[in-house]
Amino acid sequence: MHQADAGRAANATGDADATGDADATGDADAAAGALTPEPETAQAETAQAVAEALTGRAPRTLLAADSFRVRAHSGRIAVRGFARHLERFSRAAREAWHERLLQQGVEVGAHAVSAGRRIAAFLEQVPERLASGGEGFPRLELWATDQPSAAPAPQLELALRPLPALRESVELRSAPRGDRPLAHRKGPNIEAYRALSRELAAEPLLLDASGRVLEGATTSLIWWDPASHRGAVSALHHRVPSVTEALLREGAQLDPRFATAERLAECEVWAVNALHGIRWVSRIDDMPCAPPDAQRLARFREMLDRRWETVTAPRAVR
Repeated sequence: MHQADAGRAANATGDADATGDADATGDADAAAGALTPEPETAQAETAQAVAEALTGRAPRTLLAADSFRVRAHSGRIAVRGFARHLERFSRAAREAWHERLLQQGVEVGAHAVSAGRRIAAFLEQVPERLASGGEGFPRLELWATDQPSAAPAPQLELALRPLPALRESVELRSAPRGDRPLAHRKGPNIEAYRALSRELAAEPLLLDASGRVLEGATTSLIWWDPASHRGAVSALHHRVPSVTEALLREGAQLDPRFATAERLAECEVWAVNALHGIRWVSRIDDMPCAPPDAQRLARFREMLDRRWETVTAPRAVR
């Protein structure tokens, strides 16, 4: 991987299990990816956009992404559910690359095999690059130029971003997700969700056409029934597969359920993702939620903290 030629602005609001927010820059080597540190200001992002316009660099589309918190401890770095994040990105990148080939009318067979090898080679280099970056909120990315003739192969990149402030709680505000393309894949909708977060001044609580809860824009949701004290997650499947939710479900029974925003406001609700871990939801649509059970919250946070994995070179990722 080589150093990209410009920085980017990091999003301090969180990860859609996480969604991070950044606009990539620089030329990339599609076979190995680019390593891109990010500045912390929106002004830098604007300046970079102007620079790209002046240099005539083709605009790009984020096809797939995966982000996670990196923690440094005792001279080593660790990520919660690291192997799961690599697997999720590998699946998403392969799917997106295949779609790109079809859009270009390219014979898929041999190119798909080549794409798989390039993705695997890129992921093998990630641990060393993460170690050089230390603590932070990096993002794995697959980009495609909006001018296919200029660079037909998608570009793999690793963005090293600073660690945003970590929060204990979060406020949600409901919004229809609408017919969002590729809603099951992290990456294509990051910019749209980022704009929605700014508009609502809260974490968007995404609803389906029937008003049922899907997920947060950067989080998966867990709620606790006040009568039965049983935990639940959304039974709707057309959403980003949450690594943090999966880790918690390995250690506790969380039942798939349908719920509206009004129903959630009656419960203790957690918003979970790879950046913050577990945050309790203080309000939904200006309605106060039930306060968290302190012992239960501490128990689940401890459970999640047992899932830190020392970052090492991955085995073959399929």
